[in-house]
Amino acid sequence: MEPPVKKLKSPKSVWFIVCDELCERFNYYGLRTILVLYLTTILNYSDDDSTMIYHGFVFLSYFMPMFGAILADSYWGKYKTIIRLSMVYALGNIILTGASMANNFTLDNQRLIAIIGLIFIAMGTGGIKPCAYTFGGDQFQLPEQQHQLDQFFRRFINSIYIGASISTFLAPELRKSAQCFGRDTCFPLAFGVLSLLMITAIVIFILGRNLYVKRKPENHIIFKTFGCIFYAARKKIVSLTSNKDRSLDVTGNKYSKIEISDTNAALEVLYIFIAYPVFWALYEQQGSRWTLQATLMDGKVKDIGWEIKPDQMQTIHPVLAFLLTLSFDRILFPFLAKFGIRRPLQKLIFSNFMAVLAFLMAAVIQYKIFGESTVIPTTEGQFVVYNGFNCNARMLNSSPWVDTNDIDPLGSIKFKYKLDSDEDIVNIQMKLDEPCNSYLNYDDLNTNVTVSRGESISYFLTSTANKEIKLRRINHYDDFIKPKNGHPSLRIITDDNFMKDESLALVTTRKNHLSYNISSFSNENFIQMSSGNYSFVHGEKVISNITLMPATIYTLVIRNNDSYGPESKLYATDEGNYLHILWQTPQYLFMILADVIFVATTIEFSFTEAPLRIKSFISACYAMTQSIGNLVVVIISALSFHKQVHEYLFFSGLMLANALLLTYLSCNYKYKSFRQRLTENKDSEEDLTTNQNELQLGVK
Repeated sequence: MEPPVKKLKSPKSVWFIVCDELCERFNYYGLRTILVLYLTTILNYSDDDSTMIYHGFVFLSYFMPMFGAILADSYWGKYKTIIRLSMVYALGNIILTGASMANNFTLDNQRLIAIIGLIFIAMGTGGIKPCAYTFGGDQFQLPEQQHQLDQFFRRFINSIYIGASISTFLAPELRKSAQCFGRDTCFPLAFGVLSLLMITAIVIFILGRNLYVKRKPENHIIFKTFGCIFYAARKKIVSLTSNKDRSLDVTGNKYSKIEISDTNAALEVLYIFIAYPVFWALYEQQGSRWTLQATLMDGKVKDIGWEIKPDQMQTIHPVLAFLLTLSFDRILFPFLAKFGIRRPLQKLIFSNFMAVLAFLMAAVIQYKIFGESTVIPTTEGQFVVYNGFNCNARMLNSSPWVDTNDIDPLGSIKFKYKLDSDEDIVNIQMKLDEPCNSYLNYDDLNTNVTVSRGESISYFLTSTANKEIKLRRINHYDDFIKPKNGHPSLRIITDDNFMKDESLALVTTRKNHLSYNISSFSNENFIQMSSGNYSFVHGEKVISNITLMPATIYTLVIRNNDSYGPESKLYATDEGNYLHILWQTPQYLFMILADVIFVATTIEFSFTEAPLRIKSFISACYAMTQSIGNLVVVIISALSFHKQVHEYLFFSGLMLANALLLTYLSCNYKYKSFRQRLTENKDSEEDLTTNQNELQLGVK
């Protein structure tokens, strides 16, 4: 009879690892959630630059696992690697928090300090990513504790989702609910709390130091695998052979048969990895482009008097992803199997198509937010007249293109003309009502205006210093091109005396009371503004209150009323749509479904299709695909599409092409199955059990 398997208690040390992971993921996802808004609102980066910095940060975070795996497997061991790089991680958090508080520094210095902090954080989180999971696996004895190891897996993954769910909701609340350092937000509070969680993670991990099983680094698998690949490539180049065989048999004089066989199998998996980066490029934009899209939407929940913050929409992802993971075996995958989607690569293709739909939905929402823009036919030209007097003005020229010839005080009228040439001169005759009879030519204004093909020109009815009425042309053509970031555009039209009045200003109604002096609009060109509520003030007197909505073009006309002082009227053209933020939900649902299927399937595929000995190498390469995906976003953002909706459509097309590529690769792929093997050569000591190697594959 075989002796009974000894039942061992679950190691207490793994609870320190689980709690450490919860705090670290709380920090990481909370930081990512609010980062792009910190870059745009505090460091004043453009949307494109903020997107590139955000994805550059994530790129480095997923590039570092390769080095973390090398340090852990070949030099420091997992425990020391986690401790040392966690210190770097926490230092980066402290530096970033300090940068958000450094109001006395110049903007360039604040930016530099923040970038240094982000680099340290990326080095830290990326370096420990391949170590935490595998270090937890080292605490178990197999096969005696296989069931307990499975429980640890579930607890570890749940800690990630719990930390991400709490922090993606809480971090936006912290940065928005308080005001500090003269701003209506408090990023130092949010970054400070996240830093505290990272310090707590280090303390918790150190407290378990006497309980851990600490395996010494004992192999150089990653180096050997890379070495085998590059040695084969060099030999084939030197030999100038025309053999197109992709096998590594030419390395037989330097590497063992097991190393060659495993590396060959790994390369076949890596060919499938070619299709991974584009998916990650779309997935990661939830924290950048989708958050910036949400800033143009209405987050107010009227029934409870609360507002959903733009970056808070990301909370949907970890919460629903956690619920979906519970339905894998019972609901989700059996449902897909009814449609013939059973094998790993088939599931990956399906997830790719879900990502396509997600970005098509994002493009539709973006189009609806921006609305339609005015397009003047090339055979037409138009001009607009704004009345700067406190009496009615009448156009004496009859025109079939306008409903009325009367212009109210602070009113406007638009004329359209058919043109046979690029420009035409049109004669205008006007008469003002009796209240304006103190002006010299109030009843007989005869002047010419210019009409240009395909353009709109604005004119302001005002007076000269000697009280002669004139029709003054605004220097610039009317601009109907909305900025890519969706911010409202505003120009102010008034007479020269008002432009010189330093007591006239637009002041935000937010607690930081940002002020825009009227003189900053003296060139009468459109200026991008932040959306929100403003007060038009003269000294300490509020003349009027205005609201600037996203994706809308505004003209503010100001005139002087002799009895009441300055008066104003706001015109809105090419208005955008202020959609509720929950309209983003469908695109999030498609991306969450795509992500859950993609991640679960890639982990399964990498485990079952990769040789047991080099799963650490596959793990590092898997993380690299996410890194490259963020690099793709950086490159495309640098190209700077003129319209964000076009960029979303480009990514949808790119994802569709990627799905077709994956379909082609799947047709030529032969599935494999590896079993644990022991060898008689010198490398036999490096063979690990299946479960221990499976731990080498990192998680998000």
